[in-house]
Amino acid sequence: MKISFIDDEPEIFPNQYGGKARTIVNLAKSFAKSDAVEKVTILSRTINDKRDSFCWNNIHFKKLVGYGMVRQIVDEADSTDILNVHTCSFTMPYLKDRKSVIVNHLHDVVYATSDAGSHLDKAIGGRWNAIIAPSEFAANVLKHLTPWSNLNEKVITIPRAIDADIFHEVPSEIAFAKIQEFNSSLKISPSSKYPILFFPHRINAGKGESFLPELCKSLLKRYPSMQIFATFDNDIDVKIPNLINLKWIPTDFMKYFYSISDLTISLSMLPESFSQICLESIACGTPVSCFKFGNLSDLSKRFPAIRICQPNIEDIYANIENILDNSSEMKKDIKASQMIIREEYSIENITKTYISLYQNLLQNKGGIGYIFLKDITKLEEIFFLSPGLADYGSSVYLYENQKLKRTELTKEEQTIIQLCKSPVTLLALQQKLGDSCKTKKQIQNLLDKKIIIRG
Repeated sequence: MKISFIDDEPEIFPNQYGGKARTIVNLAKSFAKSDAVEKVTILSRTINDKRDSFCWNNIHFKKLVGYGMVRQIVDEADSTDILNVHTCSFTMPYLKDRKSVIVNHLHDVVYATSDAGSHLDKAIGGRWNAIIAPSEFAANVLKHLTPWSNLNEKVITIPRAIDADIFHEVPSEIAFAKIQEFNSSLKISPSSKYPILFFPHRINAGKGESFLPELCKSLLKRYPSMQIFATFDNDIDVKIPNLINLKWIPTDFMKYFYSISDLTISLSMLPESFSQICLESIACGTPVSCFKFGNLSDLSKRFPAIRICQPNIEDIYANIENILDNSSEMKKDIKASQMIIREEYSIENITKTYISLYQNLLQNKGGIGYIFLKDITKLEEIFFLSPGLADYGSSVYLYENQKLKRTELTKEEQTIIQLCKSPVTLLALQQKLGDSCKTKKQIQNLLDKKIIIRG
């Protein structure tokens, strides 16, 4: 079997710029070790190398260049067996009757904007044999938005894998020594800073860096030697006490920063489709503090070492303090969480899942494209929760246009929220809640606030 990837992340080689890029390269390396795979290729516009094509770790890299890239993609679709599409900015050509099985990978569940790409609209608009989502949350967003197609039959959930060779606990003395190799100006030792917090995110990307200035001031009152390491791609305008911006860290060095940290803080307010950072951190022995947006809510229920808080300074601080003050309990939670990763998210097990899926798709290649089930104008109106919602029971949060909004809910509105976790018709809502003017007003109020969506 020949397997190819098409990518347009900010950088795929030699550095992997973000969790999606790390996912692609780690999977490619694992596929290359499989007896079922003859050749693995990555095609990308972001290969930072002078060569147009070369082989590294048994992965063949090909640069996509200029107007000729469409021809390159068509040629690849005719020469490979599986073509994995990971694009968020570049629109995949609408290919028909090619040799390969074409698989879309859904990484984001937001629509592209004038200045940012996304995977959601690419998944809806393409011609795919299958669509792979990294979580049930992401899969459900796509299904809820497309009741007029046969996507329910095409969407498969496969979580992102954690490669234990890349992400594992490293003794602090070794980790600090490796960090000195990475950046000799970081004059820190295992005993000089406490706590060390890791914030491995970009800025101006909805990842919560706006909380850091006030949070650091609060933490310094109790922890005067605290240190935050961040991976901002650019310098931040606001002065943040005791924060060192490492810029981007090569993948092979990530485990050292996870390992020396007492806590990873992941303050994303986006509808995260998976959140690779949480599992990477746990694999390296470090607990995580985060919000309930997107798949983070589900991960926190699955992994005891992921602790949830509300998106405000007081709750973030209290969560961090609780984690640090209960280190013996957290060690047990880390061990339990690492066991789940080994059993369900290891690169070896995820690779086997992919290979099995690919073999099945190759045997059942017919039926490519969408089957439109009925006229969309005749579909019954449905309601479902906004993918961007963080539900804390009596209060919910939405992050939109770089603004965070909190809404307090009545008990009746909380009931509507629960009912709308799966697509529900107006008739079903009225049967549960009563066909009254009050019910209709409550539904409309939630629609106006974009807490629920009419589909």
